[in-house]
Amino acid sequence: MSDFLGIARDPNSIPVMSLICNGIGVLGFMIYMTNYTMVTFQRIDSRGLLFFSLNTMAATFVLISLTQNFNLASALIQIVWICLGTIAIKKRWSMRDAAPSHPQLDRAFGAVQRENGAI
Repeated sequence: MSDFLGIARDPNSIPVMSLICNGIGVLGFMIYMTNYTMVTFQRIDSRGLLFFSLNTMAATFVLISLTQNFNLASALIQIVWICLGTIAIKKRWSMRDAAPSHPQLDRAFGAVQRENGAI
């Protein structure tokens, strides 16, 4: 507890790498929130490549921040998000390479006309 209070009294004693990693983590948080806000307001498709790319990027940034302030539960969550996101991205890329002009496949990439109430 005294180390925390010492840092709180003297912000110059915080290591630069810790500040950088915390900034990267906050950026990851902002990407997460932007991504889910865009899905909520139907600006992007939750099945699309962009959604999974942003989610994977956010998880990677948060995981980087955890190198300085480790939390096992949070690290495991980020690792799972990165793994699932990577699988989803690869699946969508392979589907895109297989037949990019097929209307059903276009739905997987967010190039779908909005349906009434559909996300």
